[in-house]
Amino acid sequence: NGIKRFSWNEESGRLIGIIGGSGSGKSTLLKVLAGIIKPHHGKIEINGHSIYHNDEDTDDENIIKKGLIGYVPQEDFLIKELTVWENLHYNARFSFSDCNKEQINTIVEKALLDFDLVEARDLRVGDALNTYLSGGQRKRLNIALELIREPAVLFVDEPTSGLSSSDSEKVMNLLKRQTIKGKLVFANIHQPSSDIFKLFDKLLVVDQGGRIVYYGNPI
Repeated sequence: NGIKRFSWNEESGRLIGIIGGSGSGKSTLLKVLAGIIKPHHGKIEINGHSIYHNDEDTDDENIIKKGLIGYVPQEDFLIKELTVWENLHYNARFSFSDCNKEQINTIVEKALLDFDLVEARDLRVGDALNTYLSGGQRKRLNIALELIREPAVLFVDEPTSGLSSSDSEKVMNLLKRQTIKGKLVFANIHQPSSDIFKLFDKLLVVDQGGRIVYYGNPI
């Protein structure tokens, strides 16, 4: 078993932190909640509707396909040959096929502003060996690519991994701003600073073997 039995519910407009030791099941839990891994038992619902397409209780269209759920993995899914602007532009064209060129450009420019990427707009993304972006810029671009679709629930795996303390705070403040817009955000995190810790509305602690040992007020 990757995750032991547990049950809870959560509301929009909150930032939920998930912490625990390496190998305890944090990433597995995030993927289960995001619908990437389907559990053998139990169900996951948004507003009473299952997130899975063929569940017995609902005839609704697949919630995941509707774009209500966003997921940002630890690994980059950036196209290294393109610039920051081009990555956002092509992603927006796929996500908003009904929009015209001017509307797409407006969406991209807003994303550059919202995610503090204006200065990096014309930099090529590059790969791990030949990068032109800072770690914080790469992470913010990854999050921007997912949030440009405006999902209602966002899952972010290790958003501060490998970042400096100032970059980590920038990324977490960015995620906190999404909750003010009414989104529900889950983030796996290692070694949060006290400032980052204070941003969480709820804290979920995973112990070895996928046991949820605490869920509640971080304080």
